[in-house]
Amino acid sequence: MRRLACLLAVAFFLLPPPNGHAIEKVVLGYSGVGSGEEVHHFAKEVGLFKTYGLDVEIVYIPGGSTVVQSMIAGDVQFGRGAATEVVTSHLAGFPLKILTALINKFVYSFVTSMNITRPQDLKGKAVAVSRFGSGSDFITRLALKSWGLEPVRDVTILQIGNSPERLAAIAGGKVQGSILSLSQTPRAKKLGLRVLADLSQVDAEYPQGVLYAPAILIEKRPDLIAAFLKAYVEGLQGFKTNKQVLTTSLPRTAVSRRETT
Repeated sequence: MRRLACLLAVAFFLLPPPNGHAIEKVVLGYSGVGSGEEVHHFAKEVGLFKTYGLDVEIVYIPGGSTVVQSMIAGDVQFGRGAATEVVTSHLAGFPLKILTALINKFVYSFVTSMNITRPQDLKGKAVAVSRFGSGSDFITRLALKSWGLEPVRDVTILQIGNSPERLAAIAGGKVQGSILSLSQTPRAKKLGLRVLADLSQVDAEYPQGVLYAPAILIEKRPDLIAAFLKAYVEGLQGFKTNKQVLTTSLPRTAVSRRETT
């Protein structure tokens, strides 16, 4: 009798979900913080992905270009980061397509050591980005050029890591400046650093919090794309409107966010 009960328990866990389809495992790799990454954590926490037959593993991968490399290797099916990695990958011969974008403006401040009082003081100095070809690299070069500085020739650019690592590099004197996610600005001020520019005030549209996937996956598995997007969009709606659920789900997802912000 005990053996029968054990077999029935195993069979129960092997049963497909109520919609009649087996749960499919996929991986979402995200590279940045401060652009609404709580949405996909929220969708997972409240079970929206499983509602649509998906077991989504969410993996933090420093640097958007690294997410793309994992995608090329077949380890990641969905990516979340900046539009620049989508364009760069497409030009390199691995077509990606944007599925959604949460934000249409810069969500960064340009932070420097206190001895930098104006952008021109960065000439001859070093600034940090996550990785070459990433969103932080693109925005940094754009900012430098807008200030009349030529990247590489006038200002050295170093690959350091995401916002927390770049903040530590400025505080430690390894570099003199970097763009940081707005969530890092209070910490930068506490460390005695200067917020040289608030890039969120720039009057320009720039997609951030971009969800993307390989073009070949979109072509071959429209059912998978549709299921993921349904859960993701419902997660976005719930994140914005369901305050009661937020108070119970975010404390758990915030742990992973604190480690990377």
